[in-house]
Amino acid sequence: MDQYKSWNEKFVQAKSSLRDRDKKLDEVAELIEKDLILIGCTAIEDKLQEGVPACIETLSAAGIKIWVLTGDKMETAINIAYACSLVNNDTKQFIISSETDTIREAEDRGDPVEIARVIKESVKQSLRSYLEEARRSLSNTPERKLAFIIDGRCLMYALDPALRVNLLGLSLICHSVVCCRVSPLQKAQVTSLVRKGARKITLSIGDGANDVSMIQAAHVGIGISGQEGMQAVMASDFAIAQFRYLTDLLLVHGRWSYLRLCKVITYFFYKNLTFTLTQFWFTFQTGFSGQRFYDDWFQSLYNVIFTALPVIMVGLFDKDVSASLSKKYPQLYQEGIRNTFFKWKVIAVWGFFAFYQSIVFYYFTAAASQHGHGSSGKILGQWDVSTMAFTCVVVTVNLRLLMSCNSITRWHYFSVAGSIAAWFLFIFIYSAIMTSFDRQENVYFVIYVLMSTFFFYLTLILVPVIALFGDFLYLSLQRWLFPYDYQVVQEMHKDDPHEYSMIRLPERSHLSPEEARSYAISMLPR
Repeated sequence: MDQYKSWNEKFVQAKSSLRDRDKKLDEVAELIEKDLILIGCTAIEDKLQEGVPACIETLSAAGIKIWVLTGDKMETAINIAYACSLVNNDTKQFIISSETDTIREAEDRGDPVEIARVIKESVKQSLRSYLEEARRSLSNTPERKLAFIIDGRCLMYALDPALRVNLLGLSLICHSVVCCRVSPLQKAQVTSLVRKGARKITLSIGDGANDVSMIQAAHVGIGISGQEGMQAVMASDFAIAQFRYLTDLLLVHGRWSYLRLCKVITYFFYKNLTFTLTQFWFTFQTGFSGQRFYDDWFQSLYNVIFTALPVIMVGLFDKDVSASLSKKYPQLYQEGIRNTFFKWKVIAVWGFFAFYQSIVFYYFTAAASQHGHGSSGKILGQWDVSTMAFTCVVVTVNLRLLMSCNSITRWHYFSVAGSIAAWFLFIFIYSAIMTSFDRQENVYFVIYVLMSTFFFYLTLILVPVIALFGDFLYLSLQRWLFPYDYQVVQEMHKDDPHEYSMIRLPERSHLSPEEARSYAISMLPR
């Protein structure tokens, strides 16, 4: 007991020392940590989850840059990078550490101002020299992987406004970045640096409370639910149970979502531009007097009923390749990184065909009905022509959506057929009950007059065919001469059975619906 009291006094003095505290604590610890008998030991298992190395390797092949921000010491962080295939023996490493002889000498002198100056100058010189070396390596041997490793103490000075430009430049050139011994605040600062400085889309994933600030600083935050608690999950946009599920989240569902959003947005642009330009051509015939081409109800229900359901089906069910092929060919994800399907070129193509089809809809129907007349002998008027043109618009834009689908299910057919049927049902009822009431507009019995003429049926067949012929020709030449990556994969596996068709339940099985569903999921290809 006397020995402990004597040692504890020295320990308290060393702990309250303002200079060389760590060194004095080590010296005091050496006084008591000797001549001891080892009774037992405990340890906390801290290892990578199953599938983490394969997941990171797949994401790297998809063109995603991986940054590791950890509180572990540098040796542990580098070993993790090796285990995750971020760094290998052929990788050139740029290491900035505070454990150098120059910094140690400054620490031995004990002047905090000098220590800060020495560390900042060392970081400045290292960043400048490494950045020049990385640029030379990128131009001479672009296939060689580069890795940038920095500890939290040096990172604190590297994030200074005067040095962060070189820090960001070096980090973007390197294939992987490892920041060790970093605080939660530094994790958020690094994420914000990439998000605002490089203007890149960032995703942060973590499993503990110390990752909350980093998750909130990124565009997309993902929390892993596990033994670290639920703080990261509560602060995230998405929650997953294991890190390896990130492959499915990004390469499968994330890529599908990008394709669907691009298709839905560009299709909305196309169908509304087609509808609007058709009315625009009519204004040249009226001297820009303000006369409407379509009835008010036609315009109100065009987006709400007549063309709404098919695009919803595309946004829910459209898939270019299966989930297994999306993971087998992670390079497909790079189409999203390059924003292949939402460039001005893509929008211009949709706009061009909307321009072309609007001319076909207006001038073809107007010219075809110029000498037309109903069964009573009366010539066809404005509302006959506008109703005929609107019918062609509804039929064509719904059929055009089917042409752009990568996977067509029965729901696509039901939605397209239902939308067209909804238009005919509406116009039958609306034409039957519409009266003039001293108004100039009058669509009373218009559809019945049109359907009594041969002109209606011929126009309903020829106009959509002529309008869609240009789209058909463009899509055929594009797929044949300038195919997208996913179209190449489709051709490679066009004869493969559908992944869900390979699932077979055991013969004479007496499984409940829940057990059968679980069995089917377990048999899906991974």
